[in-house]
Formats: sequence, structure tokens, C-alpha cells
Amino acid sequence: MVGLSTHHNDESGAAVVEMALVMTLLLVILFGIIEFSWAFAQQNDVRHGAREGARVAAVDAGDAATVGQMVYDRMDVVNPAEGVTVVLTPVSSSGSTGGLATIRVDAGIQTLTGFFDPLLGDTVSSEVEFRTEQPSSGDPAWWNGGAASTYACP
Repeated sequence: MVGLSTHHNDESGAAVVEMALVMTLLLVILFGIIEFSWAFAQQNDVRHGAREGARVAAVDAGDAATVGQMVYDRMDVVNPAEGVTVVLTPVSSSGSTGGLATIRVDAGIQTLTGFFDPLLGDTVSSEVEFRTEQPSSGDPAWWNGGAASTYACP
């Protein structure tokens, strides 16, 4: 009987080491799932902001600052402190109906753990090309001469 209990104690030490190794791997997988899900939610929020910005710019919502603020107001996952910028660029130099333009929304990515930063990168962005549905009233600044206009969200 004495030999059995000694043998049992030796195996429990090995079980603790095995459990520590397996638990480490499981925690890395768990936190990876959480971190990448959060990054995916931020990417979807930026895509949503770009689509909404294209929609409001296509129906002549105004200048780049007005459109940029509307984009910023419609994004709810991205942290405002992460530097959200909205860039409106005309593809055709006319603000008439049917004119082409793009909107690009960039935001700094916010991570939860920091372990996966090299894999996730620093920013998330989305670009949408759209066609204007109404002529520009008052010649919004971002149509001027085909130059891009940038709005940095507060």
C-alpha cells in the first residue's frame, strides 16, 4: 500500500505541469477569439460608417466636415480617441448628378489585451465609391477642382 500512494504523488505533480501547459494554450485561444472578435466588430463599424457616409454624401449632405461628422455620429464601436478620419475624394471633377466620388474612413484599432497587436495592425479602414444622386448645392468644398478633403473627427 505504501508504494501505491508514493506512485500516486509522483503522477499528481506531472498532472499539474500538464494542466499548466494545456491551460496556457486554452487561455491563448480564448483571448485570441475575444481579441479578434473585437477587431472584427471595429472593422464592421468602420465599414458601416463608410457606407453611411457614402449615402449621405450622395444625396448632398454638404461639405466634408458635415459628412465626416455624420459618419462619426453613426459609428458606435470605434473609440473616438483612436483618431477617426474621413476622406472624401471626387473621381469626376463635377458635383452634378451622376458624378463619382469615394469616401474613406480610417480609425485606429483598439485592442483589449495587446498580445495580438502585431497580427492586427494599427488601423482599420474602409473605402466606398459612390455616385451622386443630387447636384451639389453650394459647391461643397470636397468637389473643388477634384481635390480630396479630409475631416478628422473630434
